[in-house]
Amino acid sequence: MAGVSAQPAGRSAVQRVKKALLIFALLLVVLATFAYGYNNYSLAHTSRAQFDARLDPALDRAIDWITRNPSVSFGNPSVMYMIADMAKMSGDARLRAMMNDYAAFLEFPSRPLDPIWWRLIDRSHPLPAITTHYMRGEDFERRWDAYAVAPNNVGLSPAERANMFSPTKYYWGARHHQLFSLVMYRDFNGGNPELNQTMNYLSEKIARDQHYDFRVSDSYLQRIAFVLGAQRPDLIRSRWVERLLDNQQPDGSWKYCWYGWCRGIFEFGLTNPGHPTVQAAWALTMLKYRYPQWIEEHYKP
Repeated sequence: MAGVSAQPAGRSAVQRVKKALLIFALLLVVLATFAYGYNNYSLAHTSRAQFDARLDPALDRAIDWITRNPSVSFGNPSVMYMIADMAKMSGDARLRAMMNDYAAFLEFPSRPLDPIWWRLIDRSHPLPAITTHYMRGEDFERRWDAYAVAPNNVGLSPAERANMFSPTKYYWGARHHQLFSLVMYRDFNGGNPELNQTMNYLSEKIARDQHYDFRVSDSYLQRIAFVLGAQRPDLIRSRWVERLLDNQQPDGSWKYCWYGWCRGIFEFGLTNPGHPTVQAAWALTMLKYRYPQWIEEHYKP
C-alpha cells in the first residue's frame, strides 16, 4: 500500500514542477514581448515641434558636458574623431576650441600612434611611418582606427586587415567597433562597392541587435551612432532616439550602464560617462545636421 500511495504523490510532485516551469516560461515570454514592444514602439505621437524642443536643448547640454570635461576624451582617438565630426557639422565654437586644445595635447605624444591623430585636426598634416613593431602594445581597435586614418603610414598585418574588412568575423560589441573603423576608413579614403556592401551588412546586423537589446547602455547609444555614421539612417527607429533622449542625465551626460547593467551581457557596475555621452551627442548632431530628412520623415507637424 505504501508503494501505491507513493506513486501518485511522485506524479503530483512532477506535475507541480512542470506547472511551475510552464508558468515561468510564460512569464518570460510576456516580459520579452513587453520589452521588445517598449523598446521599438511608442504609443504617444510626437510632433516635429516637440521633437525639436527636446533635440536642441539635449544637444546643447551634451556639448557643454563634453567641452567641460575634455580630459575624458583626449586619450581616446575614436571619441575625438566623433567630436571632430561634430565640430565640422555644427560649427559649434565650444567644440572648435576643444579641437584646438586637442592639438596642444598632441604636441606631447605619449603613445606610438599619437602622431597619427593629427589627421583628426588637419588631414594634410605630415605623418611618420609606423610599423607593426611599434603597435604591439595597442589593442586591435586602435590599430584599425589608425590604419583607417592613414593607411599609407600605418603598418597593418595582412591578417589584421582581412579581419577589419571581413563581413562575418565579428559579432556584438566587436562588430560595433569594426563598423566604426570602417566609417573612419571610408571618410578618409573614400568608399568602393565591396566596402560599402560590407558596411551595409554590418549596419543591418547591428540594427537587428538593437531591436532586442532594450538596455539603454553604452552599446545602445553606440549602435545608433555607428549606424548613422555608416550612412544608414533608414535603419534607425524613432523610438530608439526617443529613448536616447529620455536617458540623458540632468548634467547633460549619459550613463555607461542601464540601472547598473552595462554593455556586456554579464557586465555590471561601470560608471564612466564620457564614452556614451560623446556617442549620444554624435548621433544627435548627425540627425540635426546630416540627416534632417530623417527628422522630417518621422516627426510631422
